[in-house]
Amino acid sequence: MAQRPHRAGSAGPLVALAVALVALLALSGCAYNTAATATTTSAPHVATSTPVQPSEAAAPVQTAVPGAPAPRAASMAKPVNRCAKNTAAQWVLVSVTEQHAWMCQGPRAVYSAAVTTGAVDLPYRDTPTGTFTIQGKYTDQTLTLDTGAQYQVKYWIPFQGPLYGFHDSPWQTFPLGSAKYRTQGSHGCVHLGIKTITFLYGWANVGTPVTIKA
Repeated sequence: MAQRPHRAGSAGPLVALAVALVALLALSGCAYNTAATATTTSAPHVATSTPVQPSEAAAPVQTAVPGAPAPRAASMAKPVNRCAKNTAAQWVLVSVTEQHAWMCQGPRAVYSAAVTTGAVDLPYRDTPTGTFTIQGKYTDQTLTLDTGAQYQVKYWIPFQGPLYGFHDSPWQTFPLGSAKYRTQGSHGCVHLGIKTITFLYGWANVGTPVTIKA
């Protein structure tokens, strides 16, 4: 049976157009993929400038508030060396106002700590001021007041006769260095923490000068 000839009707141009569109889309997709591949597989960028360290990073920008004072730089003042002018081999300095003590070895502070001095707002309970010397070093002592009250201490280091000296105070209920010393302080002695007086007992010699200033 004779075959019927193929008819190139309206479907022919449509097929040709479809082929052309597929080719065009394929070309566009290939160009996009090529660009993406080139971006992700290219060699990493080598920086030629000096990298910024964390400490050199720019500070955040702050918006100025009209009328507000300009920000002030943080204080860089160094702590005062209370031993700087000392020439003695050993020297103990106590400040009543600051409620603090420093142990000096020449111009160098080897130890400093908070203290509690006499209750200045109560009668006859001031810590004497002036220059004295360490007159002895004793352990496990019982201190007796004029009232007959007694206090057990681990260390007793007198600096003015039998009346005034350094000692620990395990009965004290407020922190050393506190302003409460004015009404709850000692009877005139200088209270030290147990670590501080342990150091003082082992470090200071009998005859070491002691200065107590207001």
